Amino acid sequence: MTAKMEAAAGTSAKKTKRIRRNVTKKIEKETVAYPQWHNVVAGAAAGAGARFFTAPLDLLKIRRQLQMNKPPGVVPVAAKAPSSFSPFGMFQSMKRIVQTEGGLHSLFRGNLAATYLWVGYAAVQFSLYARTADFLTRIPDSAPILQLPVPLQTTPLQRPVQLASDLFSSIGSNPTAVAFCAGATAGSAATLATYPFDICRTAFASQKTLSQGTKSISTFFQLAMKDNPQPLRTVFAGSGPAILGIVPYMGLNFALYDYLVRQGDRVKVSDAGTAGAISGGVSKFVVYPLDTVKKRLQAQAFDSFWGQKDVITNQYQYKNMMDCGSKILKEEGLAAFYRGLVPTVIKTMTATSLTFAIFQMSKNSLESFHDWTNASDGQVDIIKSQEKSNKK
Repeated sequence: MTAKMEAAAGTSAKKTKRIRRNVTKKIEKETVAYPQWHNVVAGAAAGAGARFFTAPLDLLKIRRQLQMNKPPGVVPVAAKAPSSFSPFGMFQSMKRIVQTEGGLHSLFRGNLAATYLWVGYAAVQFSLYARTADFLTRIPDSAPILQLPVPLQTTPLQRPVQLASDLFSSIGSNPTAVAFCAGATAGSAATLATYPFDICRTAFASQKTLSQGTKSISTFFQLAMKDNPQPLRTVFAGSGPAILGIVPYMGLNFALYDYLVRQGDRVKVSDAGTAGAISGGVSKFVVYPLDTVKKRLQAQAFDSFWGQKDVITNQYQYKNMMDCGSKILKEEGLAAFYRGLVPTVIKTMTATSLTFAIFQMSKNSLESFHDWTNASDGQVDIIKSQEKSNKK
């Protein structure tokens, strides 16, 4: 009797092991739909981490972009700023800021507003990117995304609608095109959602004395809104070139990143960092002139807030993006558009590399925990049901 019981127990144990193996294989083969909040949390962590390590370079980049070579009332010769393209000049500038503006912490001026900006931006961007990419990828396998009602299908409107529908289908079947469009869409939405913090960061980064540095983010927005007939125009100054620049910037960024890491289901953190550095540096170089125009228009919006005579807008008044660009080109030369390029490219490559690496690391950790939790629950439930059926 004992031998029979031991044999039965051994058979039951073997069946349980076999069931576990089958369940594990089933779970591994199935596509897991991870919660969307994974992208939000991982994006926020990526933005905070990247900002901490690149704050001094961001400060220097903004200072260079707002730098003028023309004194008030003087028509300048085309601007030449060799220090903007010299790594040695970059370190000299940082050293001078530390010595003359109150110590090492002056390199982190405006860091709180910038941290809010980067955390919010990355959270919105990565979350919306995943949703947009998923939507575009599903288009080729679904019904036409654009379709006129039956009475209008014989009208001249049918042709452009059909072309637009075919375009969406073509985009959805091309992974690089999906990455570009999803990145451009996510970047534009994230820019608009966090833009007030961007202009606040520029305002704080342009300060040059400790007394000015005592003004807080809340004070900035209170004064921007108080007795201002156009408060939204103030806090969204420069948003035109910002959106115009972010579409190709984030589109290229994500398209290059997707192309470089398009292997397997789980991207390595090191691969994400390398691909992020390359994609960030290339895309930033392409759209850098628009970023300079944006910073000049932002400076124009807060000159009355700080009351500084050396702020750029006490020397110029730009009507709009086109007027700003044409005046910079005419009065300062082409090189003015690329002032601060070296710290910007270094900062962008570092920040983008860290952003994608930290995002991927955080996302991998969340997904691994999700897989482990679901796999354990799934195995227990299926094993219990299988054991009950065997007893019957």
